[in-house]
Amino acid sequence: MGSGATRPLSKKRKKPTEAQIAARLRNLPGNKENIAPPFSAPKPPPKPVAKPKDWKHEYQKLQRKYRHSKTRQTKLEVELSSFKLTDAASKRTVDNSAKRVTELGTILAMAKSNGDTFRHYNSSEDKNQFIGAMLANERLDKYSHTFDMTPRLLAIATSTDTIELLRKQVKALKQRVRHSVKSLSRAVERAKKKWSFCRLTEKGIYTVQARRLARVMADSGCARAKVGPLMVHIGEIFGIRVNRAMDRRTVGRAIEEGGVAARMQAIYELSQSQGVTISADSTSNRGINIESSHMNLHVPDYTSGNLSIDPESTSKVRFLGVEKTVDHSSAESYSVRDWLRVLKGMHGDHAAPKKSTARGLQDQKHEAAIRDLGEEKLAGKDYMELVEYLGAWNAKEIVEAGGSEGWNALSSAEQTERDVKMMDKIVTVLGREAYNALDPAECRTTDLFVWGGCCMHKDLNSFKGGNDEMMAAWKRLRLTGKCRAASESPGSRTSKDAVLTDDQFHAFEASTRGGVKTAALAGAIFNNKDDKKGQADRHVDFMSRSLGTQHRRFPDTSNTRFGSHGDAAAELLTYLPQYREIMLVIEWSKQNPSLTNIEKNLRDALNDIPTLTELAAMTIYKMIIAHPYLRQVRGPGTESTNLLDLGPLHRAIRDHIQLILDNPDLIFGSNASYESATLDGLEWADPKAMKAVFELIPSLPHIKDLTLAFFRGALTTWTRFSAEFAPGGLINLCTATEKQLAWIPSTNDANEGALGAHRVALWNKPSLMLHQYNALAMFRRNDTQDFMDAVFTDDDHAYIMREARRIDASGAEAERRRQIVDFRVQTAKMNKDKAVAKAKRDAEILQAHLKRRLVTFQETGNLKVPEIVDQLNAYRARGVPNISPISHYKLKADKLAALKKAYEWYEANQASQTTPASVPHQVELVSRIVEDWAAEEDVEMED
Repeated sequence: MGSGATRPLSKKRKKPTEAQIAARLRNLPGNKENIAPPFSAPKPPPKPVAKPKDWKHEYQKLQRKYRHSKTRQTKLEVELSSFKLTDAASKRTVDNSAKRVTELGTILAMAKSNGDTFRHYNSSEDKNQFIGAMLANERLDKYSHTFDMTPRLLAIATSTDTIELLRKQVKALKQRVRHSVKSLSRAVERAKKKWSFCRLTEKGIYTVQARRLARVMADSGCARAKVGPLMVHIGEIFGIRVNRAMDRRTVGRAIEEGGVAARMQAIYELSQSQGVTISADSTSNRGINIESSHMNLHVPDYTSGNLSIDPESTSKVRFLGVEKTVDHSSAESYSVRDWLRVLKGMHGDHAAPKKSTARGLQDQKHEAAIRDLGEEKLAGKDYMELVEYLGAWNAKEIVEAGGSEGWNALSSAEQTERDVKMMDKIVTVLGREAYNALDPAECRTTDLFVWGGCCMHKDLNSFKGGNDEMMAAWKRLRLTGKCRAASESPGSRTSKDAVLTDDQFHAFEASTRGGVKTAALAGAIFNNKDDKKGQADRHVDFMSRSLGTQHRRFPDTSNTRFGSHGDAAAELLTYLPQYREIMLVIEWSKQNPSLTNIEKNLRDALNDIPTLTELAAMTIYKMIIAHPYLRQVRGPGTESTNLLDLGPLHRAIRDHIQLILDNPDLIFGSNASYESATLDGLEWADPKAMKAVFELIPSLPHIKDLTLAFFRGALTTWTRFSAEFAPGGLINLCTATEKQLAWIPSTNDANEGALGAHRVALWNKPSLMLHQYNALAMFRRNDTQDFMDAVFTDDDHAYIMREARRIDASGAEAERRRQIVDFRVQTAKMNKDKAVAKAKRDAEILQAHLKRRLVTFQETGNLKVPEIVDQLNAYRARGVPNISPISHYKLKADKLAALKKAYEWYEANQASQTTPASVPHQVELVSRIVEDWAAEEDVEMED
């Protein structure tokens, strides 16, 4: 409306009628007596009290949203960079096309300007001169890299339609340029539409394929936190958009699921197998004892789809993991398991704990077999026979309890306990009766448990035995001794013509010497296990320069690798001039020219004839016995070798060593050759080393005697460490079927390698928990993925997911560490209590000896042996020296002579001798201080 408009007048409201007024009056509160009470609406329900927000949950939701947004941002950035690259490529195409159009335009203009001139020439000679002038034109020369100008100029010269043709080409090219950008844009859009979408989760749970990929990537060395982002990046590379990145916790659980599956695989294969053998080895890492274990058995070929076991197939070695143990004792190394029935043997090194473990397992297997036979016999009884049999045992049990009154006086729990013990006794008695009824062949099959020693340890110990005999030969054969140096420790340095102190003398006697010591010193200098010590790469570079070819590292004697001392001896003799030279370089390359004690010892050893003699003997044994032996037990193609089939090989070793001892000319004769000298008749493993040895032999006067001594010591050790193959022994009597059931690998390399791999894994990932390492290692080495593909169902996958979550939340690693600490604390307390009790007991014994009356010289002749012993102890308590332990005196006359000497010394020195009046009740314990000689560790003979 305009400003001048007026509002219309409102109509007057009508007055209420009389009926309306009467109705209103009736509805007033005072006039409602005859009216039904008004309807009262129900009270609204109270508002629910809002629950307090779970801020932790909200924070986690925000974190997930933030991670999702960061992932989305990363994807968009990748797409943007891809589009930028595409746009840059299209721009380059447009620029190149425009440049080509410009060049064609230039050619067209030149053709127009010169076309008329060319047509005026009549002779061919004039036309050719004109074309040559055009080809020499600088303006055309700069386009020669794009166009071949001669055919085009000839076309211009021979056709009047060339100009029109070029014009059409230019027009078409311009149209192509205009459409290039649009074509590229459409191609980009099509490529974007072709991107596939990959969903790693199903109903919020990562799929089996995603978890499998996570395990593969983690096993390949990818950090768990990087697995998820790496999946996304790989998908982008292959045009697959991944909806979600797996986080670190989920990757860890996927790894643990592989470990659960590997344990399920072990149980499945044990249930299918008829025979299994086990192996173990242990070491320490960062102060904690760790033990690796494997089992050997026949398994199905999962890749073929056939789950039945072929008895003729090669046995497989299955990794059972690395576990932390409280100590190296055999009681902690095994426990009774359900697979005792199929357990057929064990192998490992020749250490006492491993043999004790084998004996314990053999006893447990026998007891399990007795129980199996007893249960079978009990189940085979008729009903009435069983009632009578059990009734007789019940009557016997009641009598042992003191009759019916005594039995009724027992509580229900005590009666149940007695019943359980009675049933165990019944099963054992029936089992022994059934076992005694078996024939010898059946007994051997039932108790079949074979122990075999690792072939690598046999070779190691034989080499040690040979070296011990060679060192003893110097004194026994009265040969000139070897050069040796005292260990470099406080108070152990010696100088020329100096009188040795007690400390220096003990250090001098304890120091090893000769070839083995030289090999150990060289390993410590040239290839030290500590990368910061020694020459290391400088040694490799020097030898490579001197020899003109890339040289290998020095044998790893610093880590006492198998066979490293023999290899080191061969290395030193093969390149003796070079090693003498490098010692000079080491000395004079220092700012202050000098050699350390260990370097000086090595330099002297390399110029010492007796030491070189030992090195030559070690090399000869290595080439004749050790290398040929290792070729047959550990060389290529021996992966399926059964240790139980190597009895003939070990007999051949002993026979060949004896043959060399009987005929040394096989080595030192003028017609000596590898065909007759080596164990297997094959060529020398290191021809250069043997050539160097034969060249040195004329300058080594005792080489023959020491080499034969080495072979004699090795023969004795071979006989002792191959006792399991003795004629008439268990292995010798086993049938081919039994040997196949008790298949044992020839070496314990699987456990040695597993322990080393665990140490290396902890170097790279110090926080890696043991169950995570076992899960990865077992999954990889046991081919568990093939087992899962062939056997697993959806329920199995769901189970391993639940079990992995349970293990992840169980805190098993912390609990195991706590158990180890508790064991050490309890051991320390027990040892201290034992020491206190022993000291107290010794004090009481000493007090009793001090109170004992000393007899006179005339009374000694009438004493009996126990009285003589008491008198000797009494004199020892009073400080009389040179009284040996009582066990050293075999005869009564020896004891009596010692007593007379003690009496004479005591009478002569009684005035100056201080005898304690009493022994203090408070015993003070003084712990021993043991020096650690680990810096110069020697190979120790295993018991």
